[in-house]
Amino acid sequence: MVIARTPGGGPPLLICNDFLADHRVLQPFCDALSRSSIRFDGPGIGDTPGAPRLNRMASLADRAARVCDVLECGVVDVLGMGWGGLLAQRLARDHGSRIRRLVLVATSSGPLMLPGRAASLRRLAWPGGPARAVVDGRDVREVFGGRRADECEAVAAALGRARAASRRAFAAQIYAMAGFSSLPWLHRLSMPTLILAGDDDQVVPLPNARLLGLLIPDSRLSIMRGAGHWLVLERPDEAARRIEEFLDTPHPLQPGGEAI
Repeated sequence: MVIARTPGGGPPLLICNDFLADHRVLQPFCDALSRSSIRFDGPGIGDTPGAPRLNRMASLADRAARVCDVLECGVVDVLGMGWGGLLAQRLARDHGSRIRRLVLVATSSGPLMLPGRAASLRRLAWPGGPARAVVDGRDVREVFGGRRADECEAVAAALGRARAASRRAFAAQIYAMAGFSSLPWLHRLSMPTLILAGDDDQVVPLPNARLLGLLIPDSRLSIMRGAGHWLVLERPDEAARRIEEFLDTPHPLQPGGEAI
């Protein structure tokens, strides 16, 4: 877990990371933010101590809420990326009173989604984490998507900073995700929600984001054209700008809106 404190900027942003990715991966994105952030790594991921246990998303959401209690954060904004988007949704369901706004990036309602490319999913279905799935920008383009070579190279460089996850951590994150679905209760989420997605995502295709937008009452869909799954690393400045504009909007959002 990493805490980056910045004066002002509203409530801290609690970030739930993608599958087996640790806090190092998100450094370029967090550097682009103008607000305080808390990067939450589960047990066995990155530098977090302790052997990962087999817990469901509900237990992991409780753990994330306890982190906020220890840090005396009070109300927070929450961002979930990929796998972490499932955790963020569960956190919003179980601890909604402490979440001001929710941001879901390149994620879905659970494993029962419109799947991405089979070749991409096979590359990710091995222990070690995203850094072991790609070597360079060409690999990033094939596995995660993204149309610009320089942006894909930036993703490869960021993923290369991650520490390899253990097989037990791999099993724990698969276990937490297995059987998860937010479809029955997405309509009960009451906080304003931004759904940010790339239209070239090869892991979680864009229709999954559109479905979230249809089911979450107070939601807005923002699409980054030509961006892949790791859009926050492809274009960290643009992603941070869109997210912070949403977080700083003082008036209620209109449900179902879409921004390009």
